[in-house]
Amino acid sequence: MAEDEPGPSPPVRERGLERWAPLASALLALGLALAYAFAGSGPGEFCLDDAWIHLAYAKSLGLGDGLSYNPGDWETGFSSPLWVLLLAAWPTEPDPVTSVKLLGALLHAATAGLASAIALDLARQRATVAVPLPALSIAMLAGVLTATAPVLLQGASSGMEIGLTSCLLLASLRMGLREQWLLAAALAVAAELARPEAVLVLAGFGLVLALARRKLAPLAAPLAAAAALGAWVLYCLAVSGWPWPNTAYVKADPGSGERLAGLRYLSEQVFPERPWLAGVGGLALIVAALWTELSGRGVLERRNPEPPVAERRFEVLALLAGWLLALLGTALSRPLDPDILFYQARYFAVFAAIPPIAIAVGVARCRPLLSAVLILPVALLTGLQIPRAQALQRAQERGVALLHRDPAHHVARSLPADAVVAVEGAGALRYHTPRSMHIIDVVGLNDAAIAHAPDDQARACLLIERGVDALVLPEHIAAALGSVFDLRPTAAFVDPDWAQISEPRQLRVFVLEVVAVRPSWLSRCGLDS
Repeated sequence: MAEDEPGPSPPVRERGLERWAPLASALLALGLALAYAFAGSGPGEFCLDDAWIHLAYAKSLGLGDGLSYNPGDWETGFSSPLWVLLLAAWPTEPDPVTSVKLLGALLHAATAGLASAIALDLARQRATVAVPLPALSIAMLAGVLTATAPVLLQGASSGMEIGLTSCLLLASLRMGLREQWLLAAALAVAAELARPEAVLVLAGFGLVLALARRKLAPLAAPLAAAAALGAWVLYCLAVSGWPWPNTAYVKADPGSGERLAGLRYLSEQVFPERPWLAGVGGLALIVAALWTELSGRGVLERRNPEPPVAERRFEVLALLAGWLLALLGTALSRPLDPDILFYQARYFAVFAAIPPIAIAVGVARCRPLLSAVLILPVALLTGLQIPRAQALQRAQERGVALLHRDPAHHVARSLPADAVVAVEGAGALRYHTPRSMHIIDVVGLNDAAIAHAPDDQARACLLIERGVDALVLPEHIAAALGSVFDLRPTAAFVDPDWAQISEPRQLRVFVLEVVAVRPSWLSRCGLDS
């Protein structure tokens, strides 16, 4: 190299206002999550009865009954063991809804702070004296986009494990980007025990990074996550004799063959609810980030097109590879109904914080005016979607209160303390009824024998064998079991606009006393002797 020829520009390691961006993002996310959860009608309810299922297992754990559903019957009716453990340690009494929504808000704040911190790390890595980058703007944009993501705000107040998984995933990814492989692996184990889809994100991320850097260390996190998944499989085998929790078998529909319906679900329920994609500008900035990263030079930047960024980098590509693998793997691994809203959309929420990081990095090589033009529609759509998502969530919470919590309180007051009650919706009815009651989910969510029964007749025979005293069921299931049992209605609960589906409709839940088993069914089940 000639003496007068300048060498490569050293990376810029400024520590200015940008170091406060993660904290500012976390505080913004916390405020938004609290307002989203508590503004207007107060804490309300959870938008899914499944939140009460996790709380029921956490209650059993706290009372010394282990990970059981009914006292003493260890069942695998939950898919997030770490969330159950956290709820068991978190103070949930006397008001679980308020307490758990506060926990969700704190986890959402941590997720936004981590998204901002990852974007800040990436900006600092790419900044040089010759090519400075607006690190503060990049870090704040990633944090704000994550803090305001409607699906993450809903997840924060849903009572589910979304915030926990998102936070642990980003923490593991950040440690991987910093080459702190042991910490990345430990956090990957925790993320996997929070939600099984975590292994897909970590696998895509680790594989791309390992290939780009030509070393095996980036595979530590996905291998650790796979080991955690293996441990969970062994636990399920030991408890139920099946490798996956009951939830996986109850929600599967092996006769449908419609695995590709998951792609339709992405197009109808997931992508339209992502402001960065629906607003187009976010997608353009992701493309800009990838182009800059893979080509080693800026895009759409005419003032200084020659100097490359310090070197080609593959971190954004690795992040997006993990996100895309998780997106497609989740969509294709289970049947999804495009008419069902958050109940199934939540599966995709746990990795929704990754695209905002790529978007923020994409801003680095665009002129400020162009960046503003691209971000503006994303901001407008976010502003429109948040109140709509909040209103929908309030409607879903009313449904859970009307169809799950209110029947649970009625059952606790009106039925004998040792009653055997068959239900559809096994969360609130277990949590809010006396521990001496035996609650059975009619589809087997918390009963492995019912979950694996070969057909409806076998499930009906198992209910008969259980000696059911009462049923708490929506009308269509109650009508089907009317041919099995002689039933007497004792109460009815109505949600005139059940909002868990795209087109709300009236749904009724009945409390039914089992007067007798019909003789034909005793004969059919071989119980008439």
